[in-house]
Amino acid sequence: MNRRLFWKIFLPFWVAQAVLLGALYIRLHYRLHSERPWWIQPERQVMPSLAKLAAQTYDEGQQPALRATLDQFSLKNRASYWLLDARGNELSGRPMTRHLLDHAVEASRSESEGVLRSYESNVLVASTATSSGRYTLVAELTPPPLSERVPGDIIWTLKLGTIFSAILCLIIAHYLSKPIEGLRDATNELARGNLDIRVGSSIGSRRDEIADLVHDFDSMAGELRNQIQSERNLLSGVSHELRSPIARIRLALTLARSMDEEEREEMLDRIEQDTIQLDSMLERILTVARLESGQHKPKLEPLSLNDIVDNVLHDARFEAAAMKVVVNYAGNGDIPVKGDAGLLRSAVENVVRNAIFYSGEGGKVDMVLGRENSTAVLSVRDNGPGVPEHALPLLFKPFYRVDDARGTTTGGMGLGLAIVRNAAAVHGGSVSARNVSPHGLEVELRLPIALTPAGNRTAEAKLAV
Repeated sequence: MNRRLFWKIFLPFWVAQAVLLGALYIRLHYRLHSERPWWIQPERQVMPSLAKLAAQTYDEGQQPALRATLDQFSLKNRASYWLLDARGNELSGRPMTRHLLDHAVEASRSESEGVLRSYESNVLVASTATSSGRYTLVAELTPPPLSERVPGDIIWTLKLGTIFSAILCLIIAHYLSKPIEGLRDATNELARGNLDIRVGSSIGSRRDEIADLVHDFDSMAGELRNQIQSERNLLSGVSHELRSPIARIRLALTLARSMDEEEREEMLDRIEQDTIQLDSMLERILTVARLESGQHKPKLEPLSLNDIVDNVLHDARFEAAAMKVVVNYAGNGDIPVKGDAGLLRSAVENVVRNAIFYSGEGGKVDMVLGRENSTAVLSVRDNGPGVPEHALPLLFKPFYRVDDARGTTTGGMGLGLAIVRNAAAVHGGSVSARNVSPHGLEVELRLPIALTPAGNRTAEAKLAV
């Protein structure tokens, strides 16, 4: 499953946060765990001067003066100072733990300026000075609160990182929410009855799940519009097609009431013909409706497509002869199919009768039944005027007629080819139409060929090998 949108959301947030946290971690780790933390730097800088002053004070005033001076140096909860001589004795008399004294003695014996970590998180800083002897000033520095230990450059890193994350999040939020808001507005428009609403033009060239959703919405809206338009056309077509025979029946009944017995019989015959036509019309309408809704469940059984075509031709040639139309037929071998005999006969009959009608008096119809690999192909070609190119995809829609002015007396009501399309579909096949040169229309019906028992055994033998 392609999760492009997921990665578009996840990666920017993850990278931004990882960079920010990584930078903070490096900076804080270096600052807080360095051998010389930044927060001791002020005391380290003045330690040499303080060491000289403490040594001079001790030489001049001994312990009381030294203690007073070191008390002035010291800051509560921040820094405490002691002065050690060359033998490691503390000279000011200020209280000092044994653990701290050991570290201070170690610092006093060091030949260089030293920074020694003491217990807990405190830090010892030592600086030597020479007066009447060698002295070492030791300072125990207590770290400030964490909020005060964070340096200014890290504060700026946090500020800039926060701004950067906010801008990035705003861009991502806008990028993700804009097409969704447009889709929501379009959905509301569609619910209000605006079937022409589309959203695809507003998303530009983006290629992700939202773009797929927008395209699916446009497809759904288009299909919904077609379905509603088809329903409207169905109602309009049915009402139009039923109006003529019903009107003729009503007129014949009115006339029959005022006629003598002989003339009344003629009107009754006319009423019977219109009733038969009306019944046939309703049956065709119901057939198309059942096929398109999926309610018709065909009874599939092994059949010979050649037999079905032969039966249709036997009846169709009588109609062709009346119109002086020549029907040529070529069948190549026996072609087995699995299907509904009645439905397939209706499909073939509609194609053939349509070709005979549009070939006109003295015309010609060429039929060829053959196979292409595992597909049966029935081609029916007339030499009529053909149809406009833009009308070819519409020929198989219910109630569609190239000439809307044509009435039922001249051919049909636009259901024959719709039955062909649906019959082919329920059998797993297809139907198409194209204009041919110099004139005429060719309709091609394709159906899957059924494997014969021998064919099944051959296939099984191949699989066994």
